[in-house]
Amino acid sequence: MGQTETSNTLSSLPADLRELLIMLPYRAGLYVSFSDITGGWEAQEREIKTLTSILREFSEDYCKSELSQSILMQTLAERAKWPLWSQQIDAVPAEASKAMVVLSENFSSMQVNSFREVIVDIALAVAMAFREVLDKQDNGPASTSLLSSFLSRFTGLKKREGNSYSRNISSAEKAALLRLCTVLGHDKNLVA
Repeated sequence: MGQTETSNTLSSLPADLRELLIMLPYRAGLYVSFSDITGGWEAQEREIKTLTSILREFSEDYCKSELSQSILMQTLAERAKWPLWSQQIDAVPAEASKAMVVLSENFSSMQVNSFREVIVDIALAVAMAFREVLDKQDNGPASTSLLSSFLSRFTGLKKREGNSYSRNISSAEKAALLRLCTVLGHDKNLVA
């Protein structure tokens, strides 16, 4: 399925289903972030800024499928809606499950698997980055170079070491990641 065909299929979905897919990358990251409220509101604010950087970095990774790339770009383009999308975060697992149904009815299994992987990678990167990047940057969001460095290491660790990198993830974040993996039909050993 080419980029134009992917865009046409995505735009042909009903508005509510299209928005469900577009908001899921952001909401999945928030879901993991909000699962561990250590640090209070100030930490949450910094985490949201770091999530923005993660989404930007992931959207610029052209190894993603055309569908994932298109959705991530639209997620960033709809940034004005993020405050609205930040509400009722506990609904994310049900939304992710519904998104998988919508995707499997409208896209190839390769596109569905790629999007599933992107959502889990975003959630996992959020969990890891908040520990690693924010601990190194006390005043505000992570710098682009610091985050890029982390994401490069994240990709390498994921490929080389299986789930051993999950040691830096809190138990609340692991539980949130496991719920997401379950509803997405993703390998739960990733965060075990």
